[in-house]
Amino acid sequence: MNEEQARERIEELRGFYAHLAAYVAVNVFLILVNLVTSSGFLWFIFPLAGWGIGLAIHAVMVFWTGNEWETRKLEELTGLKQTQDELQRLSERTDALVTILASVDWERIDPELLRTRDNLEEARERVRALRTHADPGLQEEVREEIEKLEAFVTSSEFAYYDQAAKGK
Repeated sequence: MNEEQARERIEELRGFYAHLAAYVAVNVFLILVNLVTSSGFLWFIFPLAGWGIGLAIHAVMVFWTGNEWETRKLEELTGLKQTQDELQRLSERTDALVTILASVDWERIDPELLRTRDNLEEARERVRALRTHADPGLQEEVREEIEKLEAFVTSSEFAYYDQAAKGK
């Protein structure tokens, strides 16, 4: 739980305890008013029961259901949670780049460019990790790395290396 989530949880608890305190204070007052003015008919039971149902629902929401649905909805609305289609496209782009870069004998052409291939393999692993744990920062980082690699593969420098690897 990060600091922001902890603060939100504290606000939830504070809200529930304020609700509970108001429930107790108002209902004690209503009981006293009822007993002093008309002790023959105990009408305080009606607001006590009605408000008690609302308080019970509030307690269930705070203590038993948690805020997982809120987190999922927040991710959905803010775009933090990426769909499987987006991850699939990232994976396909990465696989296509791996195929293109695998066709070049990097060690024979330029050993320093082996790092490009290694970066691509790391990007591929990050895409796999994203499928199990959607991390928006990681996804953006992977997307940027893939875009850099795609720019390299479509550059004239890569065309030169590709031709050199094919012996042309």
